[in-house]
Formats: sequence, C-alpha cells, structure tokens
Amino acid sequence: MKFKATVFIRLRESVSDAAGNAVKANVNRIAPDIQVSRLRINKLIELTFEAKDEKTAREQLDLLSDRLFANIVIEDWEYDLEEVE
Repeated sequence: MKFKATVFIRLRESVSDAAGNAVKANVNRIAPDIQVSRLRINKLIELTFEAKDEKTAREQLDLLSDRLFANIVIEDWEYDLEEVE
C-alpha cells in the first residue's frame, strides 16, 4: 500500500521560540498595517512511502517522528496519513 504523510512538528508552549520572536520583532517593518500578537515557526515534513498496511505505516511514522523528525524534549508532533494510489 502507498501512503502520504504530513508530519507537523511544533515547539511546546513552554519553550521560547527564538526564531519566531526575531521574525515577529520585524514583521511591522515589512507589513506595517497588521499587528502580530504571536508568531511561532514550526516544521512540516511531507513524505510518500509504501507499507504493508495502515497499522505498520502508523507504527513506523511514530518511530520516525519520535526518533528522527522531532526533538521530543522540546517539540510535539502529530501527523495526517492518507492512502494514495
């Protein structure tokens, strides 16, 4: 079976987002007509892969997300998974 996954990785709320804060501090220089109250930069990973079934696909995505894609000390992750032809 062929699958497409989109993995969303976000800093935990308790973790300061230095990159997001730097971008937020400069938003009004480029877009002066908006007032940004919060800005955080996250990661999005898209992958297409084959697995024998959905259960295996989810198990493997859980492993990848925990051990490779995210720093689980400071980041949370979730994903959308769909079967594709």
